Amino acid sequence: MFDVPERKERESAKDYVLRALIDNIVSCSLEPGSKLEEDAILPLLGVSRTPFREAELELDSRRILEIRPKRGTYVSLIDLGLVEEVRHLRSTLESELARIACRIFTSGDIDSLYENLVLWRMYMDRKDEKRILLYDKAFHAVFYRRARLSFWYELSERYAPLFDRTTILSFRVRPTSRILSDHEELVHAVEERDAERAGAIAESHMSRYLENIPEIISAYPAYFAKKD
Repeated sequence: MFDVPERKERESAKDYVLRALIDNIVSCSLEPGSKLEEDAILPLLGVSRTPFREAELELDSRRILEIRPKRGTYVSLIDLGLVEEVRHLRSTLESELARIACRIFTSGDIDSLYENLVLWRMYMDRKDEKRILLYDKAFHAVFYRRARLSFWYELSERYAPLFDRTTILSFRVRPTSRILSDHEELVHAVEERDAERAGAIAESHMSRYLENIPEIISAYPAYFAKKD
């Protein structure tokens, strides 16, 4: 079922469609490999075809959707090669961000991370995967924002949905407690100003999904692109 988010104040029609499509692709409400049913989705979002087509083109350029001439638009299958590239990019960026955090984070910054962990644990207990992902992403965003590296964040987020789908599917096949433990250990390292340890935790954390790939493929084989 397509989940219709509330449109934000002053949000353009294209940005609204982008957000709605990405949310549904990441959650796999729009399943990998499925055809995008434009005529069914347009009335739900209350937008015209022009911003919808603009959003399709944007997501095609990010390889999240695949426009097939005369056949329609399809949700891209999960390409583990692309997922690994996105993971490696984020691992490189966020390992450095963790080191930077050890130099610049205030006690208030660290408190905000601890508050995030409390809320995240609550949503884990409720098995609310949408909120779990929301607070996971909010946790990581703090590091980019506080370091004032907005371009790094934009670069990471542009292709994040390719990786986020594996995160959501990981939640469905394995407990999320280990991911939370990584976050807790990272905050402790930052609080102790241990840059090398913080960087190492951030780097290893971004490889966590690899532990779950065999189980995800076993549970959802049709979601994955075949290797050449």
